Amino acid sequence: MPKLYFSYIASNFILPFFVSTVFFVLFLMTFELFRILSLMSSDEVSFLFLLGLMKDVMITLVPMAIPISVFFATIFSLNRMSGDSEYVALRAGGFQKKMILVPFLVIATGISISLYFFGQEFVPQAHKEVRRKIKVLSSTSLIQGIKSGQFFTRIRGITLFADNVNEVTKELEDVFLHIFDDKTKQERVINARDGKIIHNKDEETGLESFKLLLNDGNIVSRNSENQDLEKIIFDEYLLPISEKKFNYSASMKEIMMNFDELTLFIDNGLKSALENGFDKKDYVNAKYEFWNRINTPLLCLLLTFVGFGLGITGTRGRGKNSGGKAILILIGYYIVYFGLVGNARGGSFPILVAVIVPGVLLFLYGLKLYKTLDWRS
Repeated sequence: MPKLYFSYIASNFILPFFVSTVFFVLFLMTFELFRILSLMSSDEVSFLFLLGLMKDVMITLVPMAIPISVFFATIFSLNRMSGDSEYVALRAGGFQKKMILVPFLVIATGISISLYFFGQEFVPQAHKEVRRKIKVLSSTSLIQGIKSGQFFTRIRGITLFADNVNEVTKELEDVFLHIFDDKTKQERVINARDGKIIHNKDEETGLESFKLLLNDGNIVSRNSENQDLEKIIFDEYLLPISEKKFNYSASMKEIMMNFDELTLFIDNGLKSALENGFDKKDYVNAKYEFWNRINTPLLCLLLTFVGFGLGITGTRGRGKNSGGKAILILIGYYIVYFGLVGNARGGSFPILVAVIVPGVLLFLYGLKLYKTLDWRS
Protein backbone atom coordinates (compact mmCIF):
# COMPACT_ATOMS: atom_id res chain seq x y z
CA MET A 1 0.00 0.00 0.00
CA PRO A 2 2.73 2.60 0.84
CA LYS A 3 4.49 1.85 -2.47
CA LEU A 4 1.23 2.32 -4.36
CA TYR A 5 0.61 5.58 -2.53
CA PHE A 6 4.13 6.81 -3.30
CA SER A 7 3.65 6.06 -7.02
CA TYR A 8 0.32 7.86 -6.95
CA ILE A 9 1.83 10.95 -5.30
CA ALA A 10 4.75 10.98 -7.74
CA SER A 11 2.43 10.80 -10.74
CA ASN A 12 0.30 13.65 -9.40
CA PHE A 13 3.28 15.81 -8.42
CA ILE A 14 5.71 15.50 -11.33
CA LEU A 15 3.50 16.93 -14.10
CA PRO A 16 2.45 20.08 -12.16
CA PHE A 17 6.08 20.51 -11.11
CA PHE A 18 7.38 20.49 -14.69
CA VAL A 19 4.57 22.68 -15.98
CA SER A 20 5.06 25.28 -13.24
CA THR A 21 8.86 25.19 -13.71
CA VAL A 22 8.50 25.96 -17.41
CA PHE A 23 5.97 28.69 -16.63
CA PHE A 24 8.12 30.44 -14.02
CA VAL A 25 11.29 30.21 -16.12
CA LEU A 26 9.49 31.72 -19.12
CA PHE A 27 7.89 34.35 -16.90
CA LEU A 28 11.26 35.41 -15.51
CA MET A 29 12.71 35.20 -19.02
CA THR A 30 10.43 37.97 -20.27
CA PHE A 31 12.15 40.50 -18.00
CA GLU A 32 15.59 39.39 -19.22
CA LEU A 33 14.52 39.62 -22.87
CA PHE A 34 13.69 43.31 -22.54
CA ARG A 35 17.18 43.91 -21.12
CA ILE A 36 18.86 41.90 -23.87
CA LEU A 37 16.95 43.65 -26.66
CA SER A 38 17.85 47.05 -25.23
CA LEU A 39 21.55 46.13 -25.45
CA MET A 40 21.52 44.99 -29.06
CA SER A 41 23.46 47.42 -31.23
CA SER A 42 23.99 45.22 -34.28
CA ASP A 43 22.00 42.75 -36.33
CA GLU A 44 25.16 40.86 -37.29
CA VAL A 45 24.67 38.08 -34.74
CA SER A 46 23.23 34.78 -35.88
CA PHE A 47 19.88 33.30 -34.93
CA LEU A 48 21.70 30.34 -33.35
CA PHE A 49 23.70 32.79 -31.25
CA LEU A 50 20.48 34.33 -29.89
CA LEU A 51 19.04 30.87 -29.19
CA GLY A 52 22.20 29.99 -27.30
CA LEU A 53 21.93 33.17 -25.28
CA MET A 54 18.30 32.42 -24.39
CA LYS A 55 19.27 28.90 -23.34
CA ASP A 56 22.02 30.22 -21.03
CA VAL A 57 19.70 32.83 -19.51
CA MET A 58 17.10 30.13 -18.83
CA ILE A 59 19.71 28.02 -17.04
CA THR A 60 20.56 30.94 -14.74
CA LEU A 61 16.85 31.32 -13.88
CA VAL A 62 16.30 27.67 -12.93
CA PRO A 63 17.49 28.05 -9.29
CA MET A 64 14.96 30.86 -8.83
CA ALA A 65 12.11 28.95 -10.45
CA ILE A 66 12.54 25.47 -8.93
CA PRO A 67 11.67 26.25 -5.26
CA ILE A 68 8.56 28.17 -6.34
CA SER A 69 7.58 25.33 -8.68
CA VAL A 70 7.97 22.75 -5.90
CA PHE A 71 5.83 24.91 -3.62
CA PHE A 72 2.92 25.30 -6.04
CA ALA A 73 3.14 21.70 -7.27
CA THR A 74 2.84 20.48 -3.66
CA ILE A 75 -0.12 22.76 -2.99
CA PHE A 76 -1.81 21.70 -6.23
CA SER A 77 -1.40 17.99 -5.45
CA LEU A 78 -2.68 18.35 -1.88
CA ASN A 79 -5.52 20.63 -2.96
CA ARG A 80 -6.74 17.92 -5.28
CA MET A 81 -6.28 15.15 -2.74
CA SER A 82 -8.07 17.14 -0.05
CA GLY A 83 -10.81 18.38 -2.36
CA ASP A 84 -11.56 14.81 -3.50
CA SER A 85 -11.49 13.63 0.13
CA GLU A 86 -8.54 11.37 -0.66
CA TYR A 87 -6.61 12.82 2.27
CA VAL A 88 -9.46 12.01 4.66
CA ALA A 89 -9.72 8.52 3.18
CA LEU A 90 -6.00 7.92 3.74
CA ARG A 91 -6.26 9.07 7.35
CA ALA A 92 -9.29 6.88 7.87
CA GLY A 93 -7.35 3.97 6.35
CA GLY A 94 -4.68 4.24 9.03
CA PHE A 95 -2.17 6.59 7.37
CA GLN A 96 -0.63 9.07 9.75
CA LYS A 97 -0.04 12.56 8.40
CA LYS A 98 3.74 12.06 8.48
CA MET A 99 3.32 8.99 6.26
CA ILE A 100 1.41 11.10 3.77
CA LEU A 101 4.07 13.83 3.97
CA VAL A 102 7.08 11.54 3.42
CA PRO A 103 6.63 10.97 -0.36
CA PHE A 104 6.52 14.70 -0.95
CA LEU A 105 9.69 15.20 1.09
CA VAL A 106 11.44 12.33 -0.71
CA ILE A 107 10.68 13.86 -4.12
CA ALA A 108 11.66 17.33 -2.85
CA THR A 109 14.92 15.91 -1.49
CA GLY A 110 15.78 14.44 -4.88
CA ILE A 111 15.01 17.78 -6.54
CA SER A 112 17.07 19.65 -3.91
CA ILE A 113 20.15 17.45 -4.35
CA SER A 114 19.95 17.81 -8.14
CA LEU A 115 19.48 21.57 -7.83
CA TYR A 116 22.49 21.87 -5.50
CA PHE A 117 24.91 20.26 -7.97
CA PHE A 118 23.24 22.04 -10.89
CA GLY A 119 23.79 25.38 -9.15
CA GLN A 120 27.42 24.67 -8.34
CA GLU A 121 28.58 23.82 -11.86
CA PHE A 122 26.09 24.48 -14.67
CA VAL A 123 24.66 27.80 -13.48
CA PRO A 124 28.06 29.54 -13.01
CA GLN A 125 29.11 28.43 -16.50
CA ALA A 126 25.83 29.74 -17.90
CA HIS A 127 26.45 33.09 -16.17
CA LYS A 128 29.87 33.27 -17.86
CA GLU A 129 28.32 32.61 -21.25
CA VAL A 130 25.55 35.16 -20.69
CA ARG A 131 28.05 37.88 -19.73
CA ARG A 132 30.25 37.07 -22.73
CA LYS A 133 27.34 37.06 -25.16
CA ILE A 134 25.92 40.27 -23.71
CA LYS A 135 29.28 41.86 -24.55
CA VAL A 136 28.92 40.62 -28.11
CA LEU A 137 25.46 42.18 -28.40
CA SER A 138 26.41 45.48 -26.81
CA SER A 139 29.74 45.89 -28.60
CA THR A 140 29.77 48.60 -31.26
CA SER A 141 29.97 47.14 -34.76
CA LEU A 142 32.50 48.32 -37.32
CA ILE A 143 29.78 49.11 -39.84
CA GLN A 144 27.38 50.78 -37.44
CA GLY A 145 26.75 54.30 -38.68
CA ILE A 146 26.91 53.69 -42.44
CA LYS A 147 23.82 55.56 -43.68
CA SER A 148 22.52 56.85 -47.00
CA GLY A 149 23.86 60.29 -47.93
CA GLN A 150 26.12 60.53 -44.85
CA PHE A 151 29.90 60.49 -44.46
CA PHE A 152 31.16 57.50 -42.49
CA THR A 153 34.40 58.33 -40.60
CA ARG A 154 34.42 55.92 -37.65
CA ILE A 155 37.47 54.04 -38.94
CA ARG A 156 40.67 56.08 -38.76
CA GLY A 157 42.04 57.15 -42.14
CA ILE A 158 38.90 56.17 -44.04
CA THR A 159 36.00 58.29 -45.29
CA LEU A 160 33.08 56.51 -46.96
CA PHE A 161 30.10 58.05 -48.67
CA ALA A 162 27.24 56.35 -50.56
CA ASP A 163 24.17 57.97 -52.06
CA ASN A 164 22.06 54.99 -51.06
CA VAL A 165 22.60 52.25 -48.48
CA ASN A 166 20.28 49.24 -48.26
CA GLU A 167 20.42 48.34 -44.57
CA VAL A 168 18.99 44.86 -45.22
CA THR A 169 21.13 43.66 -48.15
CA LYS A 170 24.09 45.98 -47.32
CA GLU A 171 24.22 47.10 -50.97
CA LEU A 172 25.59 50.55 -51.83
CA GLU A 173 25.03 52.90 -54.78
CA ASP A 174 27.36 55.66 -56.07
CA VAL A 175 30.20 54.96 -53.67
CA PHE A 176 33.00 57.40 -52.81
CA LEU A 177 35.91 56.26 -50.66
CA HIS A 178 38.94 58.20 -49.41
CA ILE A 179 41.77 56.24 -47.75
CA PHE A 180 44.82 57.91 -46.17
CA ASP A 181 47.93 55.94 -45.09
CA ASP A 182 49.71 57.58 -42.13
CA LYS A 183 52.97 55.71 -42.77
CA THR A 184 53.46 56.40 -46.49
CA LYS A 185 51.50 59.67 -46.49
CA GLN A 186 49.73 58.43 -49.60
CA GLU A 187 46.03 58.58 -50.27
CA ARG A 188 43.64 56.72 -52.51
CA VAL A 189 40.36 57.96 -53.89
CA ILE A 190 37.94 55.30 -55.07
CA ASN A 191 34.73 55.87 -56.99
CA ALA A 192 32.37 53.01 -57.88
CA ARG A 193 28.94 52.67 -59.43
CA ASP A 194 27.77 50.30 -56.72
CA GLY A 195 29.05 47.84 -54.20
CA LYS A 196 28.24 45.64 -51.26
CA ILE A 197 29.39 45.44 -47.64
CA ILE A 198 30.88 42.08 -46.66
CA HIS A 199 30.78 42.00 -42.88
CA ASN A 200 31.65 39.03 -40.71
CA LYS A 201 31.51 38.91 -36.94
CA ASP A 202 32.60 35.72 -35.18
CA GLU A 203 30.75 35.48 -31.87
CA GLU A 204 33.19 32.88 -30.55
CA THR A 205 36.53 34.58 -31.28
CA GLY A 206 35.34 38.18 -31.28
CA LEU A 207 37.00 38.78 -34.68
CA GLU A 208 35.17 41.24 -36.95
CA SER A 209 36.10 42.00 -40.55
CA PHE A 210 34.75 44.67 -42.89
CA LYS A 211 35.30 44.49 -46.66
CA LEU A 212 33.78 46.22 -49.69
CA LEU A 213 33.01 44.49 -52.97
CA LEU A 214 32.93 47.33 -55.53
CA ASN A 215 31.76 47.28 -59.17
CA ASP A 216 32.57 49.52 -62.18
CA GLY A 217 34.86 52.12 -60.74
CA ASN A 218 38.34 53.58 -60.59
CA ILE A 219 41.14 54.08 -58.08
CA VAL A 220 43.36 57.17 -58.06
CA SER A 221 46.52 57.05 -55.92
CA ARG A 222 48.16 60.33 -54.85
CA ASN A 223 51.28 61.24 -52.89
CA SER A 224 51.71 63.78 -50.09
CA GLU A 225 52.06 66.57 -52.65
CA ASN A 226 48.66 65.71 -54.11
CA GLN A 227 50.20 64.41 -57.34
CA ASP A 228 48.48 61.53 -59.12
CA LEU A 229 50.69 58.43 -59.07
CA GLU A 230 48.43 56.00 -60.87
CA LYS A 231 44.87 55.44 -61.96
CA ILE A 232 43.26 52.00 -62.13
CA ILE A 233 39.90 51.20 -63.73
CA PHE A 234 38.19 48.06 -62.50
CA ASP A 235 35.09 46.00 -63.16
CA GLU A 236 35.15 44.35 -59.75
CA TYR A 237 37.38 45.07 -56.77
CA LEU A 238 37.44 43.53 -53.28
CA LEU A 239 38.77 46.05 -50.81
CA PRO A 240 39.66 45.05 -47.20
CA ILE A 241 38.67 48.00 -45.02
CA SER A 242 39.34 46.96 -41.44
CA GLU A 243 39.61 44.07 -39.05
CA LYS A 244 39.60 44.11 -35.28
CA LYS A 245 39.20 41.79 -32.35
CA PHE A 246 36.86 42.52 -29.50
CA ASN A 247 37.58 41.38 -25.98
CA TYR A 248 34.50 39.34 -25.12
CA SER A 249 35.89 37.80 -21.94
CA ALA A 250 33.82 38.82 -18.92
CA SER A 251 35.43 39.83 -15.63
CA MET A 252 35.06 37.10 -13.03
CA LYS A 253 32.19 37.57 -10.61
CA GLU A 254 31.02 35.39 -7.74
CA ILE A 255 28.04 34.12 -9.73
CA MET A 256 30.45 32.82 -12.40
CA MET A 257 32.56 30.78 -9.98
CA ASN A 258 31.96 27.06 -9.60
CA PHE A 259 32.15 25.40 -6.19
CA ASP A 260 35.93 24.96 -6.15
CA GLU A 261 36.63 28.49 -7.37
CA LEU A 262 34.18 30.05 -4.93
CA THR A 263 35.42 28.16 -1.86
CA LEU A 264 39.06 28.89 -2.75
CA PHE A 265 38.25 32.59 -3.21
CA ILE A 266 36.58 32.75 0.22
CA ASP A 267 39.21 30.62 2.02
CA ASN A 268 42.04 32.82 0.74
CA GLY A 269 40.53 35.71 2.66
CA LEU A 270 39.83 39.38 2.01
CA LYS A 271 43.50 40.33 1.75
CA SER A 272 44.08 37.93 -1.14
CA ALA A 273 40.90 39.17 -2.87
CA LEU A 274 42.13 42.78 -2.66
CA GLU A 275 45.54 41.78 -4.04
CA ASN A 276 43.83 40.14 -7.04
CA GLY A 277 41.90 43.25 -8.01
CA PHE A 278 38.65 42.56 -6.14
CA ASP A 279 37.18 44.78 -3.43
CA LYS A 280 35.49 44.14 -0.10
CA LYS A 281 32.06 44.18 -1.72
CA ASP A 282 33.09 41.36 -4.07
CA TYR A 283 34.31 39.30 -1.13
CA VAL A 284 31.06 39.80 0.83
CA ASN A 285 29.04 38.95 -2.29
CA ALA A 286 31.06 35.74 -2.67
CA LYS A 287 30.12 34.72 0.87
CA TYR A 288 26.47 35.43 0.12
CA GLU A 289 26.67 33.42 -3.10
CA PHE A 290 28.18 30.47 -1.22
CA TRP A 291 25.37 30.32 1.34
CA ASN A 292 22.66 31.16 -1.17
CA ARG A 293 23.59 28.09 -3.23
CA ILE A 294 23.03 25.98 -0.11
CA ASN A 295 19.89 27.83 0.94
CA THR A 296 18.11 27.45 -2.41
CA PRO A 297 17.95 23.61 -2.32
CA LEU A 298 16.95 23.72 1.37
CA LEU A 299 14.19 26.16 0.44
CA CYS A 300 12.68 23.43 -1.75
CA LEU A 301 12.27 21.24 1.35
CA LEU A 302 10.91 24.08 3.49
CA LEU A 303 8.37 25.11 0.88
CA THR A 304 7.31 21.49 0.44
CA PHE A 305 6.65 21.29 4.18
CA VAL A 306 4.70 24.57 4.18
CA GLY A 307 2.87 23.59 0.98
CA PHE A 308 1.78 20.30 2.56
CA GLY A 309 -0.13 22.05 5.34
CA LEU A 310 -1.35 24.85 3.12
CA GLY A 311 -2.57 22.48 0.40
CA ILE A 312 -4.80 20.62 2.83
CA THR A 313 -6.02 23.43 5.07
CA GLY A 314 -6.50 25.70 2.04
CA THR A 315 -9.52 23.74 0.84
CA ARG A 316 -11.35 23.53 4.13
CA GLY A 317 -13.41 26.02 6.12
CA ARG A 318 -12.34 29.63 6.22
CA GLY A 319 -8.82 28.76 5.08
CA LYS A 320 -9.64 28.53 1.39
CA ASN A 321 -7.68 30.27 -1.39
CA SER A 322 -4.35 28.53 -0.79
CA GLY A 323 -2.93 30.03 -3.99
CA GLY A 324 -3.32 33.56 -2.69
CA LYS A 325 -1.80 32.59 0.64
CA ALA A 326 1.11 30.94 -1.14
CA ILE A 327 1.88 34.15 -3.03
CA LEU A 328 1.76 36.17 0.20
CA ILE A 329 4.07 33.67 1.90
CA LEU A 330 6.61 33.91 -0.91
CA ILE A 331 6.46 37.70 -0.95
CA GLY A 332 6.89 37.81 2.83
CA TYR A 333 9.79 35.36 2.76
CA TYR A 334 11.73 37.23 0.09
CA ILE A 335 11.09 40.61 1.72
CA VAL A 336 12.61 39.34 4.96
CA TYR A 337 15.35 37.44 3.14
CA PHE A 338 16.62 40.27 0.95
CA GLY A 339 16.11 42.81 3.73
CA LEU A 340 18.39 40.84 6.07
CA VAL A 341 20.89 40.07 3.31
CA GLY A 342 21.11 43.78 2.46
CA ASN A 343 21.92 44.62 6.08
CA ALA A 344 24.38 41.73 6.34
CA ARG A 345 26.24 42.99 3.28
CA GLY A 346 26.62 46.29 5.10
CA GLY A 347 28.33 44.47 7.97
CA SER A 348 25.48 44.57 10.50
CA PHE A 349 25.66 40.80 11.10
CA PRO A 350 27.02 37.65 9.39
CA ILE A 351 25.64 36.59 6.02
CA LEU A 352 24.84 33.15 7.43
CA VAL A 353 22.41 34.68 9.94
CA ALA A 354 20.62 36.57 7.17
CA VAL A 355 20.21 33.36 5.18
CA ILE A 356 19.07 31.17 8.10
CA VAL A 357 16.53 33.44 9.86
CA PRO A 358 13.93 33.61 7.01
CA GLY A 359 14.15 29.81 6.64
CA VAL A 360 13.54 29.32 10.36
CA LEU A 361 10.48 31.61 10.22
CA LEU A 362 9.20 29.66 7.21
CA PHE A 363 9.68 26.36 9.04
CA LEU A 364 7.83 27.62 12.12
CA TYR A 365 4.90 28.70 9.97
CA GLY A 366 4.89 25.33 8.24
CA LEU A 367 4.96 23.60 11.64
CA LYS A 368 1.93 25.60 12.71
CA LEU A 369 0.03 24.52 9.57
CA TYR A 370 1.16 20.94 10.08
CA LYS A 371 -0.21 20.85 13.64
CA THR A 372 -3.61 22.17 12.56
CA LEU A 373 -4.08 19.10 10.36
CA ASP A 374 -4.84 17.03 13.47
CA TRP A 375 -8.16 18.78 14.04
CA ARG A 376 -8.94 19.92 10.48
CA SER A 377 -8.85 16.39 9.08
